Amino acid sequence: MADSEFGDESEYGSSSARAVIMDAVLAPFRALVSKSALRLYLNTLLFMGAAAFLIGISAIAYGIFYFKFIPTVGLQREVHLQFGNGNPWGTANFDSEFVALQPYDVSVTLELPRTPSNLDTGNFMLDLTLFSSRPASSLLPGPNNAPISQARRPAIMTYASPLVDVARRAARMPLYVVGWYRESETLEVPMMEQLEFAKGVQNLPQSLRLEVQSDLKMQIYTARVEFRARLTGLSWLMYRWKITSFVVFSSLFWSVSILSAGLTWLAMTWVLGTEPKNEIKEEPEDSIKEDPEEQDTSDESSEVKKEEPEEQERRLLSSYPAEGDEAGTGSGLESAEARGVQRRRSHLTQTD
Repeated sequence: MADSEFGDESEYGSSSARAVIMDAVLAPFRALVSKSALRLYLNTLLFMGAAAFLIGISAIAYGIFYFKFIPTVGLQREVHLQFGNGNPWGTANFDSEFVALQPYDVSVTLELPRTPSNLDTGNFMLDLTLFSSRPASSLLPGPNNAPISQARRPAIMTYASPLVDVARRAARMPLYVVGWYRESETLEVPMMEQLEFAKGVQNLPQSLRLEVQSDLKMQIYTARVEFRARLTGLSWLMYRWKITSFVVFSSLFWSVSILSAGLTWLAMTWVLGTEPKNEIKEEPEDSIKEDPEEQDTSDESSEVKKEEPEEQERRLLSSYPAEGDEAGTGSGLESAEARGVQRRRSHLTQTD
């Protein structure tokens, strides 16, 4: 019996050791799948999704800000000149493409053939007028059609001596024959510098009128009016360094969005966490208290149950003689059984 008891104890010890080892091995995995870890995974996934979504929103916001803040830098209008009895003139219309209080440089570009009549004309005048409306007339200044701005500038074709002109034509003869070059000259005449328009739709140009004034008849290939915005400060930086500005301002928009979203999330968590929880209704004390008679009966039954194994152990110990009184194999077995009974008794006593 002693050997079986020692075997049970050794088996119980080995099983408990295996349980401890398995518990130590599985402890990290239990931490990975715990409720707090799952909550952390969910919050991380939501944060990453919100961050990716806000990156797209920030890029779109920067694009809208760029096109609203940066004006159209280069605006061109081709003017179709009208030839007749007087000087050649032409008109062009605009949409809402100008920005108030933004400086503009205005220039007129003419492509003229190098004909003898154009070379003999010498100096001629360019008259440019900007209007805030689109009248059906020829856009002549009048009481109901006051110009926003007007400028007149002189222009002349580049002079070249006959010898230089012949040498230049001879050098470019292959290009003339192939059609890659033609005998013309392009003049770019500055008309207005740092022109600013006052606030209000009525102060922004909606149309223009260009007139070429000369004493002799002139031949003109094309005429074009160009408005170029003169950027300064932040607008110049955003226009010149587009990629750097995109990264910096998109990151700024994204940081503000993430901060706002985080503060909103914390506020919602705090508000929802401070809501009063449903209190558990406590049962009245009368229903919890037991009947005194039933409690006494249960105490007596438990005492009787405790006394029964003790009486059995006493009788068992009294039936076995002491280890030194009798000799032989039987006394050894009996003493072992007695020791087992004593061990169980001490175990029961410690448990009680």
